Amino acid sequence: MTFTKQSKPRVLLVNDATEVPQDYVDHIGTLCERTVIQQAPHDVLATRIKEAIQENGPFVACIVFLRWAETWPWPLDEHLVRPLIESGCRLFSSGGAGYEFVDIQYLTRNKVYYANTALSASVRTADSAAMMILQVIRSASKREHDARAGVWQDRTLRAKDARKSVLGIVGMGSIGKLVKDHMQHFGMKVIYHNRSRLAPEEETGATYVGLEELLKTADVITLHCPLTKDTRHLLNKDTLALTKPGVLIVNTSRGPVVHEQALVDALESGHVARAALDVFEFEPEIHPRLKEMWDRTILQPHCAVINETIMEDQQTEIYANLESFLKTGKPNTPVNGGW
Repeated sequence: MTFTKQSKPRVLLVNDATEVPQDYVDHIGTLCERTVIQQAPHDVLATRIKEAIQENGPFVACIVFLRWAETWPWPLDEHLVRPLIESGCRLFSSGGAGYEFVDIQYLTRNKVYYANTALSASVRTADSAAMMILQVIRSASKREHDARAGVWQDRTLRAKDARKSVLGIVGMGSIGKLVKDHMQHFGMKVIYHNRSRLAPEEETGATYVGLEELLKTADVITLHCPLTKDTRHLLNKDTLALTKPGVLIVNTSRGPVVHEQALVDALESGHVARAALDVFEFEPEIHPRLKEMWDRTILQPHCAVINETIMEDQQTEIYANLESFLKTGKPNTPVNGGW
């Protein structure tokens, strides 16, 4: 799908971009006509979308510049998007690497793209994951508590040596690859499991294994898979039982990939020595025992991607997806396609 100046396409924006350099905003304005509606809870936004179509449609694309502090409009389901699709919309794009809130099957059946912001999310999530891997290896929360409590050099606690540890990466997409690169610099041997094996030139020292072998072999397991029906509760009572005694768990993917109560039980039994979590099964609620086990847990409030440049990069990447779609018929980072 390509467009000419004579058929300048119309695009629906949920919120305006606030962090994109003005020259790029102006450039996008030469490619399309934009209508902006304001973010709202799901059903209210559905009404605003219908009104926008009646007043200014049809739209070939709908992009969402999410305001994190306001009520999110998800899920991006049939009820929300059908009026747009029926009137010709063929692209939806929003921020973040995850897309569990999107009805991908419905979009794909209708040959409609959803594009995430994998690039801006990947670098920051990988940096945070590497930090949390090092923290959990070094038992950073216990050491910090000791320093604040006046406990000096507890030599009974001996951290793992990264150079003698095996890192198991579950999900070797853009984030997993960056984590691999980061942790190989610290001397970790890397094994990985993915839906399909990487090309040899992409493995760069990592070894592909089955999931069961990874669980049984890794000293540290870090999760970088999307949340799907197949990955929900990927780590549960049974799969955690396959892991090595004293294993360390890191999750910066999605909370429900881990059965939280099963993880708590494994921490309390000592089978899992420590865990570092940026995401939680029932967030923003965190299991109280995870908070109480400060000596065995590193906890962050789902903020792995947040730094001083995330909004500019994320919003710019959304606009870049739109630009590619308008010029070529396909966004830069689609999560579906193949029709």
